[in-house]
Amino acid sequence: MYRKLNDLGSVSIQMIRIKEMIIERFRSIIKMNYEVSLDNNIIALCGQNNVGKTNTLRALNIFFNPEQYDREIDMPRIKNATGGSAIHPKLTITFYDDKSEKFYCITRNFSKYTEVDSGLTGFQYVQENKRKVNKMNLLETEIEQFLGKIEFAYIESINVLMPELVEKLTAEVIDVQYDKARFSETKRKLKESYDAYIDGLNDIMSAFAGDISETFKSFREDWSVKFDIPKNSDTFRQLISDDIKLQLDDCGSVGVEDKGAGLQRLATILLQFEMLSRLHNRKQIIVCIDEPDVYLHEGLQKKLKRFFDEKSIGMQLFLTTHSKIFINPYSMKNVFLLSAKNYVQYSARKKRDVNVVETVLENIKDESGYKKICDHLGIEEVVQEPLEKNNILVEGKCDKKYIEELCKYFSIEFPNIISIEGADNAIKYLDFYNAYYFSLNVDVKPNIKIVLDNDAKGREVFARIEAKKKNYHAIIVQCQLIQNFIGNSNVALSGNSTNNEIEDFMYPELICYLINLVLPRMQLKKINEKKVCKNIAHKSFSTKGILALCEHDKNERNPEDGGKISFTSSGESTNRFKDSLANSFNIQANIRILELIELCSQKYPEVESNLRDLCSFSGMN
Repeated sequence: MYRKLNDLGSVSIQMIRIKEMIIERFRSIIKMNYEVSLDNNIIALCGQNNVGKTNTLRALNIFFNPEQYDREIDMPRIKNATGGSAIHPKLTITFYDDKSEKFYCITRNFSKYTEVDSGLTGFQYVQENKRKVNKMNLLETEIEQFLGKIEFAYIESINVLMPELVEKLTAEVIDVQYDKARFSETKRKLKESYDAYIDGLNDIMSAFAGDISETFKSFREDWSVKFDIPKNSDTFRQLISDDIKLQLDDCGSVGVEDKGAGLQRLATILLQFEMLSRLHNRKQIIVCIDEPDVYLHEGLQKKLKRFFDEKSIGMQLFLTTHSKIFINPYSMKNVFLLSAKNYVQYSARKKRDVNVVETVLENIKDESGYKKICDHLGIEEVVQEPLEKNNILVEGKCDKKYIEELCKYFSIEFPNIISIEGADNAIKYLDFYNAYYFSLNVDVKPNIKIVLDNDAKGREVFARIEAKKKNYHAIIVQCQLIQNFIGNSNVALSGNSTNNEIEDFMYPELICYLINLVLPRMQLKKINEKKVCKNIAHKSFSTKGILALCEHDKNERNPEDGGKISFTSSGESTNRFKDSLANSFNIQANIRILELIELCSQKYPEVESNLRDLCSFSGMN
């Protein structure tokens, strides 16, 4: 059974999604098979210009909109030249329906497609242990009924006419009865009188514009959306199609067509999504977007990618792109790299050679595939440290230093410890390792313990990893929040306001001593170690973390200059300060550190116990 999980682990709405596409004899595609993962609803197609990326989207478009098939341009050039019995496109799409837990394999064969014949055939089945069982052929009417549950949209990179889009948008708004209770009465008035129609439509479109303005403002704060409806048309539908003009107010010109190409492109995409979102309760949405990155600078691309991530919780998106922003460099799941094969083939029918450009789907599941896509998109290749049998991923280099140094003191054999440079990178690293070892098809899966700070960010990432753990098939993952020096991690995620980091895992006397090594170098007075260590034993202080307590004492003792360095912010100076503490933690080089550990190990036995548990991987296999 497949289920789409959002980042917090809850099951999203039930969906119909494409699981597999087989495209035959369409433009530059002779035959190509896309296997789509249902774990990710964004599918990215990348490759150089003119290799056939857009042809995949066009093929999907004529599957759902067969009346747009044009044999002169949609049939492959070589098939036009050579003829034969199989020359028309044939498109086979396998859908998965969450609600029925069934697969629907549907073919549209354009050799059979006419005005009276849809060219559709298909069957449904259930999958058990990778086998198709309970196969049942579908009638044409059953297939049409199933496809009727899907709203398909194709947003081209060019040739999107704003007047046509606004006409379609306003018609859809009326069809779904926007602000339904008020609109039912308004619609009656529209038919009775022209003036009442204008007033009512203004109300409706103003409400609609107000709603969608927030979406536009998230990309540009000075944007707002308006619809201009002058009173100069005669008929109901003509008024809608001719007299509604979109205005995009950014404190300059208001006409969309006066904007630059990038803003026009962005407005087109956002309007399409706003229109589709109003159909969401009625139909499943599948969207194809050709080059959403075109004309947009990197900042807007990042905002648009976040927008797509949010929307993909409830719809499936197919994108072509040249931008690394729309590709996750840590995981190649649902990323397809296309290239072109150029060759000459003799046509007996034409009695001449025909130049053929054939779209090819590159294999990026092997070790060189990742490098191929990095080279194409200009992504700096992500070089992770190699995994061993047992591994610990920690948030930073300080975590690694503290854990390894303590392990040496207690003679604990520690595993491979890797710094991921921040909690935000945790899932990226896990996705990368899972994809990498999946491509190697290894017999023994590496064990990974990932240790996160027990703070707001760490708990957020912890929840996301727990939700995704079952999708990691090539690695074994265990996620935990950092324990403090008395063994308390307060693992409950709801209502947890703890702010503990690696420094809270260490002995408080040791952290105070290290801080007092560093402060004099900054011309600051030392903190009161005894006072801090006494207070940190109380729950109200320990949950806030030792660095917050030390920060308070430091500021009291340095009222004029204490603010020159913060122990608790996320700035670069704070990171350098924490690095200085960790670098000062050298047991062999400092007899006082050795004495503190000998004393504290008796006072706080939980630290050694937690350290041994952390380095133990028994039971993970």
